[in-house]
Amino acid sequence: MKRRIGGDEIVCIVGLGYVGLPLAKAFSRHLKVIGYDVDEEKVKELNGENEDKNLRFTVDESKNRRS
Repeated sequence: MKRRIGGDEIVCIVGLGYVGLPLAKAFSRHLKVIGYDVDEEKVKELNGENEDKNLRFTVDESKNRRS
């Protein structure tokens, strides 16, 4: 039996560098995504530019437990 993805699943991408950020954006086309990074300035900038309702960026590692 195949399981269809795209319901309430949340994916967490750890590290928003040259691999993590494009990966988070790609996944957010189909799933809810939390992008986690330790760099507060980067996260603040990404959240300011973000218009994707399925994608959120955070430095709060407790948010990763939901995914």
